[in-house]
Order: sequence, then C-alpha cells, then structure tokens
Amino acid sequence: MEGKESNPHEDTRWQFLLEGVRAGDAAAERQLVEDLYPRVAGIIQSLRPRRELVEDLAQEVFLRMFSRLAQYRCGSFVSWVDAITRRVCYDALRKQKVRPEWRFADFPEDPAEMVAEAGEGDGASRESADLLEKLFARMDSAQVWLLREVELRGRTTDDLAREMGWTKVATRLRLMRARRLLAKTYQTIMKGETQ
Repeated sequence: MEGKESNPHEDTRWQFLLEGVRAGDAAAERQLVEDLYPRVAGIIQSLRPRRELVEDLAQEVFLRMFSRLAQYRCGSFVSWVDAITRRVCYDALRKQKVRPEWRFADFPEDPAEMVAEAGEGDGASRESADLLEKLFARMDSAQVWLLREVELRGRTTDDLAREMGWTKVATRLRLMRARRLLAKTYQTIMKGETQ
C-alpha cells in the first residue's frame, strides 16, 4: 500500500478533490473520504492497538486530515494521509499504555435494568447505573441522546443521519465526539473520587 509509486493521473484527481474540499464542496469531501477509507483502514488494521476499532481510528484520521488540510502544500497527498494515519495509530498505542481506555461497552445496556437488578446482586450494577447517569448529567443533551440511541438502543448512525437530516459523516463525527466527551467526563469523575 505505502510503497506504490506516484501516478500522475491519480495526483491530478487528488488535487481536483482537494480544491473542491477547500471550496467547501460536501460531495468532494465525501468522495475524498470514500476514496481514502480503504487505504486508511488497511494501515490501521496493520498498526491498530488491540482494543481500538478501525472505524473510530479512521474517523480520527479524517478529522485530523480535514482540520490540517491548510498545512498540506505539495508532494504526495496519499503519503501525507498515510503519515497522519500512522500518527493516529501510534498515539492510540501510546495512550493505551499510559492509561487504559474506558469504553462505553463496559456498562450494561439498560441502566434501568441495572437498577432493578441491583437489589438482588452485590450493588455493582447499581453503581454502574449511578455512574452512567452522573456522566450523562454532565454532558450536552444532544450528545446524551445520540449515545443513548446508538449505544443503548442499538440504532445505526445511517438511520439517525436520515432522521436528523445530517450527513452520514457528520453523524459519525458527532458520535465520536460524544464518546470522547463521555470518556473525558469519566476520567474527570474518577480523578475527583480518588483525591
């Protein structure tokens, strides 16, 4: 993947798409993501941390790529994206070694069900439900809604994109940001409890 020589036709195509993206063309953005996704996913598969999902890391790659597009000047665009992809994977590996990742899936699916079962068990389910509600209370209601719909109710991002009138990419990015905020809020709460 990474060792291919530059093809002048492909370079022209990338430049055309980049011009569209810089001009704010949503179709060019979508096409750029669709064209680059297989390549980015392949690199992530070969480098990804054990617990990371390919899609989450790919979204991070595209976030960085679009936010730093003004920094790209010349040379092989694909090589530049490859470098971003590797950096995202290395950052995730480093992060995993420094602090274990907290995952939404660590909580049971239905907080109400956890509360009902808490009286029968050792109280761990009740603590998880309370913690989840604490996390949600500190977040924006739109983000909480999105997390509940996808993580608790099992709805797809495509379904939510249609319902809300968002693009699929925008929906996935909102979900990724909500998950990131949830993890950050969790870290804040845990730091407060250990002090």
